[in-house]
Amino acid sequence: MEWDVRYAPQSVAVGNIVFVSGCTGERAGEHVPARVEGQVELALDNARRALEAVGSGLENVVKTFFLLTSLDDYGSVRRTETEHYERHAPQLVTTPPAATLMVVPSLARPEYLVQYEVVAALDRDRPGGGVTYHPEYWAGRELAYPHVPKEHPKFARSQSIGDLLIVSGCQALDHETLRVEAADFAGQCRVVLDKVRIAVEETGGSLADLVKTNVFVKDAGAVAAYRDIEQAYFLEHAPEVATDPPASTVFVVAELPRPEFLVEVEAFAAGKAVPLVFVPACHGSELSEALDSLGGALERAGSAVGRVVKLTVLLRDAEDYPHVRSALDGWFETRPATTFIEVAATVPAGARFQLDAVAVC
Repeated sequence: MEWDVRYAPQSVAVGNIVFVSGCTGERAGEHVPARVEGQVELALDNARRALEAVGSGLENVVKTFFLLTSLDDYGSVRRTETEHYERHAPQLVTTPPAATLMVVPSLARPEYLVQYEVVAALDRDRPGGGVTYHPEYWAGRELAYPHVPKEHPKFARSQSIGDLLIVSGCQALDHETLRVEAADFAGQCRVVLDKVRIAVEETGGSLADLVKTNVFVKDAGAVAAYRDIEQAYFLEHAPEVATDPPASTVFVVAELPRPEFLVEVEAFAAGKAVPLVFVPACHGSELSEALDSLGGALERAGSAVGRVVKLTVLLRDAEDYPHVRSALDGWFETRPATTFIEVAATVPAGARFQLDAVAVC
């Protein structure tokens, strides 16, 4: 199935799916606001402009990915986000997007406090391929305003655009008691994987439909243990997935949304009608090595570098950002929607660069 692809400076529309680059709180010719609230306002406004450039709008957002440099800003970010939606996209107040939040050591410039990346629909009500909202509940309350305070977490359990299902970041939290269900890493991993499985199954799918997982940990040394637990979990619940697992990328973060959380996993599931290839992070000690690895992975998956529509660049050192951005301009004829993230560590440890991509088949 061939999907129409439409590029704009910060966004790419693929069929009814729109990927938007990470948006910061900066507007050309203006100073970056000193307070996080001002940066959130501008980042959301930048995302809206990027969506409108391909014929969509802020009201069509189904997934958000907030990057913060300080977890102390979380409540202010959520409050500002909700109030912005009230003014510009009221539908997102009552049916919030799926969401993941990540705390990073720093962003591309020292004054940046937040970055906002989104996935959206081009047409929320497109016949046969529109958006479906699957709510999340904590202690019996839907995680949407006004059921919870503005500074409280608000997100869907999952959202879908046609046959693409996006599952919010899952943590080991009991949704009735609001306490962490397991104190040890292995126990938290099993709880998280249970939540991913339930989210996929409640929409009529299965673990076999998973095409990508993003795994967030605070300790790079825990990655091998996570993979062993994941493999055992797949063998128990979906043996075919154990032998043919989804693409997966590890993000080593500075913090997770609560100090008790040791792991978080978000997931993407897709039917055969979604002609997208999800590639796990391809790494290298030099950027050229990571780019060559990405090209090979795409070819093996039946795609090519020129068909990449979404790129996530993980950097060990934010000072590499200008060099990487310039190099990518020479690598891609048409720049995909791109987000740059500094991570606390890389997996494997020797890698300075990791490239995670979504491409059209």
